[in-house]
Formats: sequence, structure tokens, C-alpha cells
Amino acid sequence: MVLGGALFWASATRAEIADYLPLARPAPSDAILSKPIREPGDPGGAGQVLPAPDYAARKKFNVVVLGDSLGDGLWAGLYRVLKGDKRFEVIKRSKVASGFVRSEYYDWNANVERVLKEERVDIAVVMIGTNDRQVIVNGKGERYPLRAKGWEKEYRERIRRFTASLQARGAYIYWVGIPVMRSARFGGDMQYFNSIYREETVRAGVPFVPTWEGLANAKGEYTAYGPDLRGREKLLRADDGIHFTLAGYQVLASIVADAIKTDIDKGYVRLDAPAGKVRQSAAVSEPQGEAVAEPQAPVQGNEEEASADGADGAESEVQSAQVAPIEVPELRPGRADDWSWPLR
Repeated sequence: MVLGGALFWASATRAEIADYLPLARPAPSDAILSKPIREPGDPGGAGQVLPAPDYAARKKFNVVVLGDSLGDGLWAGLYRVLKGDKRFEVIKRSKVASGFVRSEYYDWNANVERVLKEERVDIAVVMIGTNDRQVIVNGKGERYPLRAKGWEKEYRERIRRFTASLQARGAYIYWVGIPVMRSARFGGDMQYFNSIYREETVRAGVPFVPTWEGLANAKGEYTAYGPDLRGREKLLRADDGIHFTLAGYQVLASIVADAIKTDIDKGYVRLDAPAGKVRQSAAVSEPQGEAVAEPQAPVQGNEEEASADGADGAESEVQSAQVAPIEVPELRPGRADDWSWPLR
């Protein structure tokens, strides 16, 4: 009898989660959107235009999620948020502990080509960066610490190649910004990454979907609790101050889903569009007011983060990040923040 009751409870709980239908949320009002800059085939453009797939046979959008462990969780959220909309098939091609820096571990520029061969990518949702606070090595074997000019140059180049590969195959790209973090030092580096992503998406003519303000409290600060999609106060962030709970990933995903659906409803994202075009996004082309900028990291670091050579605050953060980088843990089954699907 006890065993039967336990099985019934587990079954009911899973059914409740599976049948969870999110309420509509307003689209983000501060998305960075840009007009088409160039076509990939043009000199200095995004890359060589490849033959278009057979669009006539398409009946739904393949939404392919690319990124690190936050991308993994975003996929779990999008799967649930979009599952009631028959227009979408949500596909996970993220890689835990990956990034653009450690290409010897996982080379995203090589692997995105493999993904494009194996999947029909109509919409690419990219969320990455939490593992990139490390020394970068360019093709000449030169090593650069975080925030150095050589580091940023190489990092931007990898982003451009990655974006060009997706654009050349006709994928619509939504680059998702990194959300507010509990650690001020870690969060400062994530804001630096967001500034790079914003600039590179403007350059490529694709939308950047910010999440910092949308997932912070009224003061723009980190908070572990907040309203879920039904407006109930819930634990949204995991205990590491980086990742999210299942409820939190659904809130995060709803921001992205709203941007995608707005574009589709306004006709900016179409299945019959030719490949290789850089297209304008209408995700939030008519903002309700002035966009709210992400809070900037302070120029001066605190005393305990100052480097021995007397560098300024920004450089001090570079040194401290290299000495003791924050490890982003891989989530384990059975924990409260385990968002894997199907449930285990």
C-alpha cells in the first residue's frame, strides 16, 4: 500500500509538471535590435552563402539551443514554454562546461558546423559565456588573460565565425544575454561579456535578448526568489548563484520565447525565407519606453581583489579571475535544481 501510494504521488507530480502551461508575459522592452547590415556573400560580410534547404516541405520551426550549462537549462525551459505551440520543435545541442575560450576541450566553431549538418536549424538560440573567464590561446599559440586586448580580439573573432556559420545556412539567431549573478566579481565579468555580445550582434544584424534586468529585483540586484510564470513567489535560482531552478529556467525561457513569437507573428521569421540573408528582427521594434541599461560593473575593485602590481580595478579583476576562476558545476540528478527531462 505504501509503495502504491508513493508511485501514485510520483506519477501525479510528473503529470502536473508536464501539463504546466505558462501564462503570457510581455516581450522584453530593451532587446537590442538592428537593421540588416550586409549579406553574408558581400565583402567583409558574415561568410559564404550556402545552398538553401527545401523550405517548401517545412511545417514547423526547429529551435536549436546552443550554449553551455545555462543553455542546457534554457532548453529545458523553452521545451516546456513552447510545447503547447505546434509551430516549434525545441532541440538541445548545448554542451555543459563549454565556451568559446577552451577550444581544445570543445571547439564551438567546429561543432556548430557538425550541428548544421545533422540538424535543420531554423532558429538558433545561443546562451554561453559562464565558463569563459580564462586565458585564451590564439592560432599562433599566443596566450592572453581575460580582458586583455589580445583576449578580446580573439574572442570576438570566434563569435563572428560562429555567427557566420549559422547565418550562411539561413538560421535566425537569438543571442541571449547572461543574467544577473550573485557574485559581484563574477557578475562584473558577465557584464563585460554581455557588452561584447551586444556589439557583435549589432554588427551581425541579429537580436540580442537581454535578461539582466528581467531577472533582477527592483533595484537591479540579484535575487534568488521571484514570481514564476503564474505570478507566484518561487525559488528561481540554484544555490550556486549562477544557475536556475526549473521554475527559473521557465521564466528565463519565456523572455526568449516572447521575442521569437513576436518576430514570427509580425512576419520577420519565416520558413519560406531564402538562406543566407541577414534579416531585421521585430521582436521588440516598438519599445514602450526608454530601454533600461544593464548596471555597469564598478571601475575600482575592492581591496581584497587588488593585484600586487597596483593595476587598476578592471585589471585587478583579470588577475584574480586567472588565479581562482569560478568553476561552473554540472548539475546532478536528484538535486532540487535538476531540470533534466524526462524526469528521473
